[in-house]
Amino acid sequence: MKELEKYLRETILLLSMNKLLHLIDDEFQSQNAAKCDLLIHLGFESIQYAIIDKVRDELKALVEYELDGTSSPKSLIEAIESLPECNKEFKYPFNKVKISFDSYLFTFIPQELFVVADLYEYAKYIESTHANDVLAKPIAAANIQNVFKINSDLHLKLKNIFGEAIILNQANAFIQGIIKNYQKGEKSALIIDIHQKHIQIAHLEHSKLAFYNIFDCMNADELNYFLLNCIETLKINVQDCSMMLSGKVVKGDESYQRIEKYFGDIQFADAELIVRHPEKFNEVLRHHFFPLISLDQCE
Repeated sequence: MKELEKYLRETILLLSMNKLLHLIDDEFQSQNAAKCDLLIHLGFESIQYAIIDKVRDELKALVEYELDGTSSPKSLIEAIESLPECNKEFKYPFNKVKISFDSYLFTFIPQELFVVADLYEYAKYIESTHANDVLAKPIAAANIQNVFKINSDLHLKLKNIFGEAIILNQANAFIQGIIKNYQKGEKSALIIDIHQKHIQIAHLEHSKLAFYNIFDCMNADELNYFLLNCIETLKINVQDCSMMLSGKVVKGDESYQRIEKYFGDIQFADAELIVRHPEKFNEVLRHHFFPLISLDQCE
């Protein structure tokens, strides 16, 4: 009876999730998994995953499910368990599995000052009301350690499903991706990753990280507020600063219109700078999945 109840609950949950994208190369089979990496992002609003053939350096799968309702650890665990991939693709023997998750519970420590033994001392500065495990992962391109908390139940579930996966939060992939792939130069750059209910913002000076944070952001008006606040606080000269966009934004939409009021040099991030996209993925807007694909450059 309990198994039936579990099946019905997972079926109802899966039906409530909207499959936004499902592209898998016809040539990809379970026997190819050993030469591939599985990249997963557990977002506030969606679950995304990609499969990368590390031998051919090309994309093999790109899938996104929209999450409906709360993104609490419990509901996120239930959403992951309800995915059909949990009984198929996620069980393949991949070369590596890398997982990132959206979180506000993190702090950065300069690499030269980071001491592993002090991990829980650093964690005291990360406010949290739930039981959490503390992890630290380097962001090599920025020469910093990202110390972050992850819900203990979620952490255990990910280990149970994926084994020895590399677990990061969203900052690792986003920062590593923009620094490694942003065209180096004297100009400063503001990079914004836009989603339905949140944004990530990073500022590069001479291709080095000067600022990063993640914010709740529900609409174009709030985006405008954060944009102006960054310009003022970071003393950005908009005439001499390029803008790069990733995430759920397209040229001409409300978010883009707010940004182009202040910036003339606007570019879109390109995930194909990281991994080749075969013809099957030609219709995908490559900046939409830039943070997910950037996981390929994290260790």
